[in-house]
Amino acid sequence: MTARLLFLPLVLLPLALAAAPATKTAMPAASQHAMADADQVKWGPGPAGLPAGAQAAVLWGDPGKAGPFVIRIKAPAGYHVGRHWHPSDELVTVLEGDFHLDMGSGSSAHSHDFSAGGYSLMPAKMQHAASTKGGAIVQVSGMGPFAIHYVDPKDDPRTGKAKAK
Repeated sequence: MTARLLFLPLVLLPLALAAAPATKTAMPAASQHAMADADQVKWGPGPAGLPAGAQAAVLWGDPGKAGPFVIRIKAPAGYHVGRHWHPSDELVTVLEGDFHLDMGSGSSAHSHDFSAGGYSLMPAKMQHAASTKGGAIVQVSGMGPFAIHYVDPKDDPRTGKAKAK
């Protein structure tokens, strides 16, 4: 009898796990292996949605299309991106330099200074601004298509009204 009582949970556990609703969706499988040493990253101009001066490199995926992506952004000393938000979560890891974020709005507003190794997850539609005093390289991961929406249209470099800071 005792053996049956011990055996019953072992039989029911896989059935319960299989019947439980999934709470997370898995990332799609990569179609090919990707890797790059830091000195092999090919930098180009930053995306049109960022102020002039930044450089960007796509490590994986296509930020302009639906699906996961990983990019790096190299920002020069004194660089600033005005308050904005994204329609999907943004995961940022500081690889080099200093990086400052002003996040949230209203009573949830807060800020933080990051150094190399720092990490931030900003949920979709969370307003934030970013800057660096001495320059920085950050790695940004998310689900595309990547989009940036400025809170103040005067900060948007695509409108031609953005002022250099």
